[in-house]
Amino acid sequence: MEIFCTIYYVLNYVKTVPQILKLIRTKSSSDYSLSMILLQLISMISWSLYIFTSVQSIIVYIGTVIDLILLVITDILIVVYYRKPHSEATA
Repeated sequence: MEIFCTIYYVLNYVKTVPQILKLIRTKSSSDYSLSMILLQLISMISWSLYIFTSVQSIIVYIGTVIDLILLVITDILIVVYYRKPHSEATA
């Protein structure tokens, strides 16, 4: 069953890395929902607490840490580059 866990983590990283690269390249995140990133962060913190308070394989521990790091990087970039649409018109 660890193969499914590994597939999940690999595909999740493949999904997240392009988002980070896009944010860095465009320096814009107005098309992201701030409530969505807050919900993602809360769900990832909840998942991490569950994983680290139960006995899991090393793949799950490592995958969860990397997943959390990538999500935090993405969320930080979104907040740093976020501009409200109406403020762009006045700038």
